Amino acid sequence: MVSSSGHRPPVTEGVAEVMIKDIKSGEGRGATSEVPLAFQTGRVPVDPAVLGQTRKQMTMFGAFALGVLALLLVIWWAA
Repeated sequence: MVSSSGHRPPVTEGVAEVMIKDIKSGEGRGATSEVPLAFQTGRVPVDPAVLGQTRKQMTMFGAFALGVLALLLVIWWAA
């Protein structure tokens, strides 16, 4: 049960023992995941070609942004 503050109450010894027994009784029954669920990100691995394309796009955007900034500074100084 989750309290109104959103935090779970601490696990008691009895509950911990039941959890341990449940885990031990399930060992060896089925295939386990290679990566624990807590460490799975849900994201697909990044393709190096896509990463390179994104890097190129960000570089072009940065150059464009610097150009616009330089143009605005020149106009501001000229006024």
